[in-house]
Amino acid sequence: MKKLVSMVLVVCMVACMVMGCGNKAASSSAEGSAAGTSASDEKKSIGFVTFGLGGDFFQALADTFVSKFEEAGWDAQYEDGQFDPTKQIEAAENYIAMDVDVLVIWAVAPEAMDTVVQDAMAKGIKVISFVAELSDYDALMVSDDADLADCGAKLAAQWIDEKFADEDDHSVPVAVLSCRTAETGVVQADELIKIEEFSKKAKFVTEVECADENMATGQTAMENLYTEHPELKVFLSAHSGLATGVNNFFTSASSPVTDFADMGIFTVNGDASTAEIIKSSIDDEAPLRGMVLTGSVDDTAQEMLDVCTGVMDGSLEKGYVQKAGTMFVFADTVDEYLESGTVTSVTAEDFE
Repeated sequence: MKKLVSMVLVVCMVACMVMGCGNKAASSSAEGSAAGTSASDEKKSIGFVTFGLGGDFFQALADTFVSKFEEAGWDAQYEDGQFDPTKQIEAAENYIAMDVDVLVIWAVAPEAMDTVVQDAMAKGIKVISFVAELSDYDALMVSDDADLADCGAKLAAQWIDEKFADEDDHSVPVAVLSCRTAETGVVQADELIKIEEFSKKAKFVTEVECADENMATGQTAMENLYTEHPELKVFLSAHSGLATGVNNFFTSASSPVTDFADMGIFTVNGDASTAEIIKSSIDDEAPLRGMVLTGSVDDTAQEMLDVCTGVMDGSLEKGYVQKAGTMFVFADTVDEYLESGTVTSVTAEDFE
């Protein structure tokens, strides 16, 4: 199977949003089989409770999920989790009442979903735990949050150590912008603040804890941070929204900085628009220089289809775990990513 997207997002991210019963894929009739049943009668159904639809990445994944499953003959729909455990519980309960065949849950707070998971399984519904591990599941699709953040730190460290090769060890000031409202954000922030373990030139100066992970929050946080620490050169975030907000602060008309040659922003997750900014950083037109992520949206949706098919046909045993790999998007690979949606020329082993 291909790489799993993670997100999360990272990270950090809406159209086609319908409350209550989600966005249901249209069913189509088919000719009856030799046994006299129609293809539509045999269709499997699936509901996806998303983490939230706060950005392009999340929306693209939800939309691609539906189209991928529809193409394979499923009835598919998703519901906006709104980054809220209560909303996620309501969405899951709706799908259970609809008696879907498979329920995919990307939980904000996995422990809060215990009862709905038990209820779903009691009805014979297969449960896929996506990104955040639930207490029970038929299959788990997961990225290692700490490893992903470590990869982001390694990508930043490589740039720092090459860019500032002649500077004193641990002299290049670095800040981390975090959002610790979900466990993923906590784990990844804890890794990013260890930047000195990955880079011999980096000096960790401060962490800015943000209440949200969107661009506006990142830009506002940067305005305050720059006032206190104008010496900062590198900014790390596990949330692409915050990282983009930092980039927007520096590239705005009122920016106090006009030369980005010795500045770098690195993030976890993101999308094609993030990659376009990274491409512009090659000529120092922007300081956002790199991101790590766990595969393309299309790859992830295909993996979801493969795993769900496997738990339904019995080819995957209960408790199956699908782990994600990592893509590195930076100056050397950004064109590859923009052209193909993936990166294969560089792997995690290149940063060991």
